[in-house]
Amino acid sequence: MTKATGASPEVRARAADLGLVVEQLPHTIDRDHYTPALLGLLNNILVWGGSRAFHHLHGVGTNEWRIISALGNHPGATARELCGILGINKSIASKSVNLLLGRELIAQLDGPRGSRHLYLTDAGAVVHDDFMPIAMRRMEILHEPLSPEEIELLDSFLVRMLASAESMQRYEREILQDPQPSSRTNSGANGAPGT
Repeated sequence: MTKATGASPEVRARAADLGLVVEQLPHTIDRDHYTPALLGLLNNILVWGGSRAFHHLHGVGTNEWRIISALGNHPGATARELCGILGINKSIASKSVNLLLGRELIAQLDGPRGSRHLYLTDAGAVVHDDFMPIAMRRMEILHEPLSPEEIELLDSFLVRMLASAESMQRYEREILQDPQPSSRTNSGANGAPGT
């Protein structure tokens, strides 16, 4: 049975006439029982809302807040170290670092062998301290439906799941090395890509 959508019978009929898929596929992901989807959904809610609030207050987004927060804990970290701490890619870190440097919320000092170490400026520390109560209140709201014991258990599960990052990256590298990536996609007649 097809899950209900907002499409009217007329729209569904036109879609079917065009050869589009109008029935639910036999093997699909149930969002409420697929951990990556649940984590992704929560992350999207947190990132989108956080970015709006942080931008409203100080003209920076969630990625810049993450770097400011990380530098509050790890003064002198390099951009590469921040990527590891935050689990972000180099391009996101570079863009956010450059924005923060331009706003003089962080400063960069050269170290040995070309290393560049990042520190909060006084203005950056003010932004950090302004955002801290907001970040903590957002976490409290997220925790409202949970007991203290459930929160502790959830955090311990998430920390344990983070340990799978290396295995996940290894698996993703295997997929990227697959010489025939189309073997994982739906094929039409005679092996032609499905439409």
